[in-house]
Amino acid sequence: MIIVPFMKFTFRTFGCKMNWLDSARISAGLQMAGNIPVESEDEADVILVNSCIVTAKAEGESRREAIKASKNNKTVVIFGCGPKANETKWKKHFPDAIVFGNESLLLHHFGLSEKDTYFPDSARTRLPIAIQSGCDNFCTFCVTRISRGKHESLPLEGIIRQIVRAEESGIQEIVLTGINLAAWGCDNSNNSKKSQFGKLLHEILSHTNVPRIRISSIGPQFLHEDFFEEMKNPRMCDHLHLSIQSGSDQILQKMNRGHGTKEVYEIVKKMRKIRPGTAFTADFIVGFPGEAEEDFQKTMEMVKKIGFAKLHVFPFSEREGTGAANFPDKIEVFERKNRAKKLRELGEILSKKFIESHIGKKMRVLVEADKTGLTSNYIRLKIPVGKPREFQEVKIMKKNVLFFPTPQDQNSPET
Repeated sequence: MIIVPFMKFTFRTFGCKMNWLDSARISAGLQMAGNIPVESEDEADVILVNSCIVTAKAEGESRREAIKASKNNKTVVIFGCGPKANETKWKKHFPDAIVFGNESLLLHHFGLSEKDTYFPDSARTRLPIAIQSGCDNFCTFCVTRISRGKHESLPLEGIIRQIVRAEESGIQEIVLTGINLAAWGCDNSNNSKKSQFGKLLHEILSHTNVPRIRISSIGPQFLHEDFFEEMKNPRMCDHLHLSIQSGSDQILQKMNRGHGTKEVYEIVKKMRKIRPGTAFTADFIVGFPGEAEEDFQKTMEMVKKIGFAKLHVFPFSEREGTGAANFPDKIEVFERKNRAKKLRELGEILSKKFIESHIGKKMRVLVEADKTGLTSNYIRLKIPVGKPREFQEVKIMKKNVLFFPTPQDQNSPET
């Protein structure tokens, strides 16, 4: 157990909202115990690195941060998806660091427990709520199932309790978060027809009063008719981030995604019928083994046809322990990057087009501490008036549009 009283600490977090949520929870516990959060590594006694290994780039960034901290003669604590997937390997690479493959052990190390890690504070307007963890699917490119374990739905009562507590502390928007969150209610996340995600939304809407409910990344195969019924409710944000990965059915089959392009088009059609202003954002991987130019063009065509408001594009990255790491017909790395560049450029054009289609409209915006705020469909604006946690009717103009949130922005406390 750490023996430094009232230590100064800082986090370096990589990866998804779940990683950010883990860091925020642990930070809350450390602060409750009297420790002091700082931004600068120079001020910190302890640097906690929450690692991500979803791509080689993310893993490299996590490792470099740990190396940098170690060189500064700081106490370095490494946790997250890296040690979860292979604790022995990370301990070998960082013998002078404290490495945890389990967050419960990390909390115990600091004399904390799960009950210490509830974290809404007076400045926060929005709060992520974890509803699910892990994944049973075997997408051939994905290492997350190795690091995050089996699919598990958090109990309904606990989810409702978290949201009610958030309401009581003044939170105006919750963001439902998980590794495969739309699989909530499935006994196994491969059984997508058994998803009860729509039922969960109904229960949240029935038993809580939080003004806004936003959904994080979801798999297309888990969205059934009851989901769309609940999305008619104006408390539900009209923004869906779809984990698609390819616009080619052939590549989706090789990825073992559990859905095809048909499901994606159906979701867009249904949502635009009930919520015409819905923003669709999505994840895509390009340069997957065997992805011919024709397959890549099908992805480009899907993106144009749907008119996504924002894309998160990743060149394929071989991950140890995944099926695709050993697939034949590898695409050259330079070509993967070239395709990613083309798709990102298309995404930027469509993002600007989406924002321009809202110029002149008045929309309800939730004000945050930095005098900016998000519309329900995820456009960030400068807000000249209003206090944090207030809703303001704002006319969208070119001069007050800041940006459409990027992947990095989505991992920040207020996105």
